[in-house]
Amino acid sequence: MSKRDYYEVLGVSKDASKDEVKKAYRKLARKYHPDVNKEDGAADKFKEAKEAYEVLSDDQKRAQYDQFGHNGPQSQGFGGFGGAQDFGGFEDIFDMFFGGGRRRDPNAPRKGADLQYRMILNFEEAIFGKETDIQIPKEGSSGTRKIHVNIPAGIDHGQQIRVAGQGEAGANGGPAGDLYVVVQVRTHEFYQREGDHIFCEMPVTFTQASLGDEIEVPTVHGKVKLKIPAGTQNGKTFRLKGKGAPNVRGYGHGDQLVKIHVVTPTNLNSRQKELLREFNEISKNEPLDEHENSFFQRVKRAFKGE
Repeated sequence: MSKRDYYEVLGVSKDASKDEVKKAYRKLARKYHPDVNKEDGAADKFKEAKEAYEVLSDDQKRAQYDQFGHNGPQSQGFGGFGGAQDFGGFEDIFDMFFGGGRRRDPNAPRKGADLQYRMILNFEEAIFGKETDIQIPKEGSSGTRKIHVNIPAGIDHGQQIRVAGQGEAGANGGPAGDLYVVVQVRTHEFYQREGDHIFCEMPVTFTQASLGDEIEVPTVHGKVKLKIPAGTQNGKTFRLKGKGAPNVRGYGHGDQLVKIHVVTPTNLNSRQKELLREFNEISKNEPLDEHENSFFQRVKRAFKGE
């Protein structure tokens, strides 16, 4: 059975504040805690609420959940966030929210601190993913330790990967913290990316735009042919289905959007100038199509100050 959305579990909106998250969990904890509710299913509801709270009350874990859902890019899920099998005593709930009057056992197991590592990728590495080893400072030592990281295809700038158990060691037998690899992607000189879509601009000559042509367009998946219809205007955008970035959660591919840039010729030779002048003279007597006529009418009105 698939997990319910954590926001749905707590009954809060996706933009709920930490205080709203805490209040929602406190209400459910008091209702379903196994120490006070012996009904069938109460323990499961408490466990579900506790797991949701431990993710949504932590900025880093919440950000990753919002980005990747229950199954992160390494399919590790969020089960490791809370130790949700551990109900704890009912008094612990009030200690958590009201401070309680009891002192925490200094010898109790404590989870280690989480670590963060910044990884810089080039554009293609982010599109196709990679496996690599990174060096993390070793606690209490000037040496380092090596960690193998799998970068999923389609990851984007600012997203992060959780590597469970690779943070600092826990205390008194507690679990280790987690490592968060934050990705930064270098810009590309030709491609731009928005979500799963990739954008580029292709130059064509005046002749190609006027008469139509078939051009070759580079994509991250290889070169493809694109038909330019006769009469293509500057700024026209064509869509290449499925030639964008893969979705990091496995939901297919985005598209590549190709914007046409009609290049004005420079350094014309005498013959070219002669032909263009002839073309211009002929064009003066040619009827305009609806689009052209509308454009020139707007220009005339502008000159008249209308």
